[in-house]
Parts: sequence; structure tokens; C-alpha cells
Amino acid sequence: MTGIVLLMIPVFCYGIIQFWYKVIIPNSNENISEDFVGVYSTHKIKSTKFLKRNGLYDKERFLTLKRNGTYEFDTIPGVGLWKKGRWESGGIDGVFNFYDENENLIEWGSPSGSGNNCGISFEYNPTETNKENLRILLKKLN
Repeated sequence: MTGIVLLMIPVFCYGIIQFWYKVIIPNSNENISEDFVGVYSTHKIKSTKFLKRNGLYDKERFLTLKRNGTYEFDTIPGVGLWKKGRWESGGIDGVFNFYDENENLIEWGSPSGSGNNCGISFEYNPTETNKENLRILLKKLN
């Protein structure tokens, strides 16, 4: 009897782990994706000083995340996104993965907020000599 009970513990733990990774995580990623679908803008952030200092204030730039898992992006020098590609939620530490048209991973975006008050930040290196750890935030348009 003791052997059966001790055998049931690992089987139960294995079942919980499988349930977590096969059901809970995919559903969570799908809900997050739905939350972040929309159009994002550089000019929706509060710090126009950052935009002016880096030459980004002259023209509003947009990132459009579509429900079908694709994106369109107005290029920002210093951000590694291409004009078009595919995106998905569920990356390591909750980041969004962005792929080029050849399915190569080209950039990570860190989501923040939820609903209409959400944003995505990207690494931003405006020049090759600038190796600071800068991030640029794109906020969702309502």
C-alpha cells in the first residue's frame, strides 16, 4: 500500500506540470496577445525630451500588432525591428518575440500595462558608438 501511495505522488506531480505547460501557459499567452493587439506610437509617451534629444520628435512612428500574429513598423534607427514580420507572446520572462519574414528572431519587446494603458519597450541604440542600455517605449493608441 505504501508503495502505491509513493508511486502516486510523482504521477500526480507530473500531471500538474503537464497541465500547467499544455493548458494554462498557452491560454495565458493567447490572452496577453489579445490585450496587446493594436497600434502603438512614439508620441504617446510623456517624455518628449527623450524624443527630441534622439531626433524622433519630427515624425510620429507607429507599430501595428495584428490579431493574425503579424506586425508593421515605421522604422526607427536604433531599434532592430524590420518593417514587417511576425510577433508572438510567451517569450522568456514574458517578452514578445519579433521575427523577420524569414522567421529569424530579430528583436524582443518588453510589454507593460494592460488594456488601453499598455506599452512595449525595445532596446534603443541610436549610434554604433552609443552602448548605453537605452530603451524606447511605444504606447498604445486608444
